[in-house]
Amino acid sequence: MSSINKGGASDVASRLAFFKGLQTVTNRIHATENIDEIMFELSTDICSLFAADRLTIYVVDESKTTISSRVKTGLHSIRTIRLPIAENSVAGYVALTGQMLNIHDAYDEQELKAISMRMEFRKEVDERTGYRCHQMLVAPIASAETGDVLGVIQLINTRSGEVFSAIAEEGIQGLGQTLAVAFAQRRHALVQPKSKYEGLVNDAKLTSAELEAATSLAREQGLSLEALLLEQYKLKPVDIGSAISRFFGVPYEPFRADRVKPLDLLRNLKRDYVQQAQWLPLEENPEGLLTLVTDPEQAIASRVVQNVFPKATPVFCVTTQVEFMQTVAQFFGGSAADDASVSELLSDMQEDDGEGNPIAEDVSAAADNELVKLVNRIIIDAHRQGASDIHIEPRPGKEKTQIRFRRDGSLTPYIEVPSSYRNPIVTRIKIMCDLDISERRKPQDGKIKFRRFGPLDIELRVATVPTTGGLEDVVMRLLANSEPLPLDKLGLLEGNYDRLRQTIAKPYGIFFVCGPTG
Repeated sequence: MSSINKGGASDVASRLAFFKGLQTVTNRIHATENIDEIMFELSTDICSLFAADRLTIYVVDESKTTISSRVKTGLHSIRTIRLPIAENSVAGYVALTGQMLNIHDAYDEQELKAISMRMEFRKEVDERTGYRCHQMLVAPIASAETGDVLGVIQLINTRSGEVFSAIAEEGIQGLGQTLAVAFAQRRHALVQPKSKYEGLVNDAKLTSAELEAATSLAREQGLSLEALLLEQYKLKPVDIGSAISRFFGVPYEPFRADRVKPLDLLRNLKRDYVQQAQWLPLEENPEGLLTLVTDPEQAIASRVVQNVFPKATPVFCVTTQVEFMQTVAQFFGGSAADDASVSELLSDMQEDDGEGNPIAEDVSAAADNELVKLVNRIIIDAHRQGASDIHIEPRPGKEKTQIRFRRDGSLTPYIEVPSSYRNPIVTRIKIMCDLDISERRKPQDGKIKFRRFGPLDIELRVATVPTTGGLEDVVMRLLANSEPLPLDKLGLLEGNYDRLRQTIAKPYGIFFVCGPTG
């Protein structure tokens, strides 16, 4: 209905047709489940109604200091735009003051300064995309009861090239009121879920009691919660994928049997490394390097994708663990058994003349199949020999890295690793416990659940400590995930055992269980 921007505001038929269309949009808004659905599915209809090019809906964040909008930038990617609630941007000004703005030319600095001396139009997006903003109609999404601004609705560029008309101003104010009601009714949809699987309850796939019971059962049986939900609760991967997508705020990517294997991206990646690091490049497109992950936050924090592909811009999509492993198998096929001895593994690792590798080379070396097997073998041997700690001690120059086990309180030498692998072996351990591989100047602490990487159900507490020459020492403490011992198996004297039973049977007081770490 482009006539609303062609001087047809006085035309009764045009006005009736416009508000009839607005009522249709209003009904669809009330039928949606969340704000993303309004943005991604109703955007075209709203733009058509107002004869505008683009629509953006901002939501006031919980801190009430910024507004944010989730914008679809391609088939697989969604980008979050955040602006401060302040006078230095058009949308931020509307969120701050609650006033509607109808701007003729966003590039006209005099027009913007007449509204606020601090206001400016951010041209970075236009310069990057080649799209130029001119007209802007921006209105607050405010509660009719309290007057609180819940968000901002913004239309960009009329199709006629003229300023947005009076009827468009009236319509966007009504649309803002409708959205305020929708925001209030769906406030839970705007709140970040507290857990990866909370969305299953919101989607009525599980009850809260069922999710709690499944979580407890998975913990008792030593299974992943995802596997239990798929096997015993008969959920579909797409159900879980939708929930974790909402939690992490990135698109869900299901397994696709027809996906083409990206040979150029997989050239320097090993199957074992990809499987354990839990990220996999799928394709490179104009949006960036589409990367499949099970935990986007871990991938972003570790910057491991940027380190392996320094010239690429990662665009993350999330998937379930089972679908990730299906894709890994699709790209790499089966993996060889990891049963080589530590001496055989060391014989395959050749020394070079370098004084150490940069981070990018460390990551590449850490992905090497032989190094991955070596680290696993060190942990397995430490457990089998009854060691309580593993000490990784790199030395400067061309001296080999010493690895020692602590058994019965005493440190005993285990093996020495070529100096060229001193940084990659530390990097590999950091990857296993989700630490920042680029941080080498500060101590870090983490843990490894070794069941993800090897045949043992044990946990390791990891500490890294910077040493001289830019090196890092690593200490790993082994903690067995054993079942609790019955009281009568603790080896107490009979008198002490009787006193213990009498003490803990009392209905009052505090009983302390103290002992060494682990």
